[in-house]
Amino acid sequence: MIFRRPTPDLETRAALANYRFSPDAILLMKEGAFVECNAAAEQVYGVSRAELIGQNPAVFSAETQADGRPSMEHVGERVQEALAEGFARFEWFNVRGGERVRMIVTLIPLPQEGADALLVQCQDFSETGRMIDAVAHGLARLEEGDLTARLDTAFSPEFEPLRISYNSAAEKIMQSVMSVTEVADALQSGCRDIREASDDLSSRTERQAASLEESAAAMQQVTQTVRASADTASQTEKLVKEANDNANKSTKTVDDATQAMANIERASREIGEIISVIDGIAFQTNLLALNAGVEAARAGEAGRGFAVVASEVRALAQRSADAAKDVKARIEASVQQVDRGVALVSETGEAFKCIVGQTNELSALIAEISEATRQQAVTLGEINLAVGDMDGITQQNAAMVEETTAAVRNLAQEADHLIQSVETFRTSRRTNVPTVQGGHELRVVGGRR
Repeated sequence: MIFRRPTPDLETRAALANYRFSPDAILLMKEGAFVECNAAAEQVYGVSRAELIGQNPAVFSAETQADGRPSMEHVGERVQEALAEGFARFEWFNVRGGERVRMIVTLIPLPQEGADALLVQCQDFSETGRMIDAVAHGLARLEEGDLTARLDTAFSPEFEPLRISYNSAAEKIMQSVMSVTEVADALQSGCRDIREASDDLSSRTERQAASLEESAAAMQQVTQTVRASADTASQTEKLVKEANDNANKSTKTVDDATQAMANIERASREIGEIISVIDGIAFQTNLLALNAGVEAARAGEAGRGFAVVASEVRALAQRSADAAKDVKARIEASVQQVDRGVALVSETGEAFKCIVGQTNELSALIAEISEATRQQAVTLGEINLAVGDMDGITQQNAAMVEETTAAVRNLAQEADHLIQSVETFRTSRRTNVPTVQGGHELRVVGGRR
C-alpha cells in the first residue's frame, strides 16, 4: 500500500486518516493508469473501484477541457508538469452520470512508488463551481446593468452568507439607482421648468429692457421739453413784468392826462364865462348905441354925425355879440368834447388799472408756473437718472438671466445625460425581477463541495 510505512509516525497517521476519511478522491497512478484509490474515489468518479483501477484518467474525463483542447493532450502535459515542478494543481472536467463535472486536481510525484508514480487528489468542485458560476453570472448581469438579478436558490451552508450578501448588495445598489433615477427625473423636470421660466423671464426682461430704453429716451425728450418750457416761462415772466411796469407807467400817464383834461375843462368853462361877460357887454353896448341913435334922430341935423357913430358902434356891438356867441358855441362844443375825452380817459385809466391788476395776477401765476416748471425739470432730471439706472440694472439683469438660462440649459443637459446613464440599468420599476437559475446560471443546490 502507498501509505504503509515501517513506523506509524504522525505524518503517516495523518496521511492514512486523509486517505481513509477525506471526501476527496485519492488515487495512485503509475504508467498512465490508476493502480489504487480510496473509498471516496468511487463517489467522486461515480464508478466502482474495480472500474477505476487500470484506467487512464482520460477515460473518465470530458471530451475537451475548458480551453477546448482534447483531454488526452492535457493528461500528458499535466503529468510532465507535476514530475518537473514537484506538483501540479489545475481545474479539470470529468463526466459523471452523463453530466460534466468540475474537479480540482492535484498531482504529487511519489518517487518511492516508481519513477512516474503520482498521487492524484481530486476535489469535487461541482457544487462550488456552480456557486461560482451563479455568482459570476449574477455579477455579469450587474455589469450589463441588470440590477434585478438575484440568487434565489440557497447555497451550501458555508456559502449561504455569500448569497445573502450578494442579494443584499444588489438590492441596495438597485434602490440607490432607483433613488438616483427619481432624483434625476425630478432634476430633469425641475430643470425643464426652470429653463422654461428662465426663457420666459429672459424674454420679459428683454422686453422690459427695450421698454425702459424707450422710456429713458422719452424721459430725456420730456426733460428737454420741460427745461425749454421753464426757460420760456422765465422769459414770459420777464416780459409780463415789463408789461406790468409799462402798464403802471401808462396808468400814471392816463392819470396825468385825466388831470390835464380836467384843467382844460375848467379853463374852457372860465373862458365861457368871460365870453358871456363879453356878450353881455356887447348887448349893453348895442342898447346904448340904439339909444344914442334915437337921441341923434331927435337932435336932427346936429345929431347926424353922432347917429353914424352910434350906428357903427351898434354894428360893432352886434358883430361882437355874434362873435361871442360863435366862440361860446365853439367853447361849449369843446367843453363837451373835453368832457367826453375826460370820460374816455377815465375809462382808459380804469381799464389800465384792471390791466395792471390782471397783469400782476398773471405775473404771479407765471412766476408760479415758472417755479413749478423748474421743479418739474429738476424732478424729471432725477427721474431720468433713475430711469437710466433702472435701464442699466435691467441690462445687467438681462445679462444675468442669459447666464442663468445658459447654466440651466447646461444643467438640463447634464440631467439628460444622468437620465441616459441611469436608464442603462434595469430595476424592478422598469421590468419584472427575473430569477436566474440553472446549472450555469444562479441555481445552486446545497451539498458538499
